Amino acid sequence: MESVLITAVALTCTLLPLVIGQRMGGAPYVSPMHFLGYFCGLGFLLKAAAYGVAPDLAFFQQFSPAPSAQLRGALYLSLFIILICAGYIAFARPISHAHSQETARLIASQICRRDWLFAGAFTFTAMTFALVLRARGVGLFDPALLAGLNATKQINVNDAGVGATLAGIKTFFVIPKFAFVLLLGNGIVLRARRVMVQAGVVGVLLIGIAVVSGDRFELIELLVYAFATHAILGGRIAARIVFLTVLCISAVMAVSAYMTHLRFHGAQISLFQQIVGSTYFLDLNVAVMVTDRTEFEQLLHGESYTWWLFGWVPRAIWLDKPAIDLGVYFKREIMQTYTGGAFNVTGPGEAFINFGWFGLGVAPVLGAIYRKGEEILLSPVLVLRYGSYLLYPMLFYPFVQATLQSSFSAFIVGAAAQSVLLILMVALFVPRFRPCLTPKSGVSYAL
Repeated sequence: MESVLITAVALTCTLLPLVIGQRMGGAPYVSPMHFLGYFCGLGFLLKAAAYGVAPDLAFFQQFSPAPSAQLRGALYLSLFIILICAGYIAFARPISHAHSQETARLIASQICRRDWLFAGAFTFTAMTFALVLRARGVGLFDPALLAGLNATKQINVNDAGVGATLAGIKTFFVIPKFAFVLLLGNGIVLRARRVMVQAGVVGVLLIGIAVVSGDRFELIELLVYAFATHAILGGRIAARIVFLTVLCISAVMAVSAYMTHLRFHGAQISLFQQIVGSTYFLDLNVAVMVTDRTEFEQLLHGESYTWWLFGWVPRAIWLDKPAIDLGVYFKREIMQTYTGGAFNVTGPGEAFINFGWFGLGVAPVLGAIYRKGEEILLSPVLVLRYGSYLLYPMLFYPFVQATLQSSFSAFIVGAAAQSVLLILMVALFVPRFRPCLTPKSGVSYAL
């Protein structure tokens, strides 16, 4: 009976943000509420349903939780989701979809130096790949190269279980990612086959980057880049688009399964088992674990939200730098597991570890930030002046993902470094316009 109740609650929490997103979102299918619904469906609904049939699949079961722990965790997680929705609705202002699409299409149609952009994507990828291999001390033709990159996420792990993830070096991977968004948008608007082929080639390159990074969420980001760009530019969902979508999702699932195979050294673990038995997405396991195991003395009282203040210092300079990802603290201090690495903490989990049940107060703040960020980045004036819609898939979606699935400070540090590169690329490849009012109250655009 308990599993049926939790699954029903999870279904409600999945559908609620999807309905809100369709009615109020600034971009069809890719508004923050849509992302909330997608992450809830994979992290809450899918796992709750799976655990009702096969309880042993639950990640939290290996920590011997209290009998009521799953119900208590589901209650906390559902309240957090509902309060995010409440904050989003409370701060919502109308968004003109037609004007946003018009200005975004204008910017996309004028992307310049496309060949340089295409060449730069490969150049910086090769350079970054070489730096990653050098830092890890492996050669390009090492037969265990891909398995090692996927299985070992940190190097030079210290006594506190914290090591270097080479996040600073991998920051340069944002260049081919942004090149993909720019080329894809230009190709969609101009219907230029050559540009679309270039975007496709860069897309294949990004799949390679995901395999090298050992991060399957890089594959999900690639899909989001494509879908968000298509949606913001007003692309239609025709039969060809549906076919390409199914093809892309199938490719992502195949590569994800291969990466899972590499990570577990060939063990027969399906992608489904990896998803439901992990702490990925807006995860039920983490909600159960933090509400069951966190003691008052372990609460951080907001401290983790300030770790970005020192996170910018490279670990190569500060060898004993504390982890800025709360997952390390969660794994070692809360769950008393000392095998190195981290547990994915999720946004609701981070809020609870900081404030206990009062962490629910973080949820409406997140909802308000989601809505205001969406409105700002899709504002026609800011799209014209700064090409702001381009930051929607590049920075805003990762922020939403981080505050739902990961931890706050780790995102802020990475985003700050990426923003510098994105600003430089906007200056080189993206035109800016200023709106001019005509005597008849129409709007024209000038460079």
